Amino acid sequence: MTADLDRQKEQVPQELVPSVDQLTATLRAVQDPKTPPQERDAVIRSARAVSSALKVIADPGTSRAVRGRLTGLVKQVTSALDAANRPGLPPEHRRTAVFVADRTAPALRAIGDSRTPHGLRNDLAGGASGALNVVNRHAGQSFAAARKVAVVVAEGSDPGTPDDGKKELAQSAHEASASLDKADDPGASDEERDKARQEADRRIADMERKLEEVISAQGLPDVPLGKAAEVCTNAVFDSAPQDTLGRNLKGLLPKKWSTEGVKDFWKSKEKGNDVLDVLTQLRNDAFADAPMEVKRLVPGLAETVPANELFGTLGTPALHCLRAALQLDKDSGIQSGTWVKKAEEKE
Repeated sequence: MTADLDRQKEQVPQELVPSVDQLTATLRAVQDPKTPPQERDAVIRSARAVSSALKVIADPGTSRAVRGRLTGLVKQVTSALDAANRPGLPPEHRRTAVFVADRTAPALRAIGDSRTPHGLRNDLAGGASGALNVVNRHAGQSFAAARKVAVVVAEGSDPGTPDDGKKELAQSAHEASASLDKADDPGASDEERDKARQEADRRIADMERKLEEVISAQGLPDVPLGKAAEVCTNAVFDSAPQDTLGRNLKGLLPKKWSTEGVKDFWKSKEKGNDVLDVLTQLRNDAFADAPMEVKRLVPGLAETVPANELFGTLGTPALHCLRAALQLDKDSGIQSGTWVKKAEEKE
């Protein structure tokens, strides 16, 4: 990956050379064994998206408008990843910076695709840019909102989202991002910022409603319990605060994990319908895996991300969480917090 970026540096506009250097340095930094694997994976995904965008930027056939959009977003994505790598940054701030970069990076592909309608391209760029601005300005009070906007940008950039849904999501993300810019404007008065924050809250709520509507139109996935639990678990691990996961899953952890402490809940793999193999990085930076019962794990995840936050936190994998909760309720009478009621609404 770093060798490819070094070659691309010779082909892109001079103004992007510092961004390519930044990204190369970030990729090397996350190879440190102490880097949480979730963050390493997200940086690598983002770097691949940036690398693909650099090819479009360097293509003489790319229009000036598209090249300009991509150039601006490449700078913002690489800056966010660089910010996440700065020493002394609180862990959750670092995770948010990487999360927002990872979720907005898919917009680069959509924007660079000649088949993407002009309006959709502009809205995706505006939505992604606003979320990345929050991270790059270290506007901590807007981090939660930026994460939600980034999730919507990712869904609006997904080739699997219907065209009408993409348009709705991109527009709502753009509007929400614009309101965040106003709410965090250092040149505005306190009164103006307070008013802008109220508007931002309204826009974010509208955006989340549209996101749930668009995703819910797919219906709950027709998959076995084990697969539903695996997809759900991986999405929650990737999106939820690690300390919250640690508290809510404490009763499931092997003794060694509890003694050492879990640094990063990484991912899971289904082992039939009853058990998932869960992989983690412990606080001593060792990797460990252990089986966890689906009937105990899913309710713990439901405590971590309540139903009213599920779509805005996870995006499409929320449907797998609802499928797992509904199946557990039907098969075993096991309740998973507020997920079962939400699942029944979507069934």
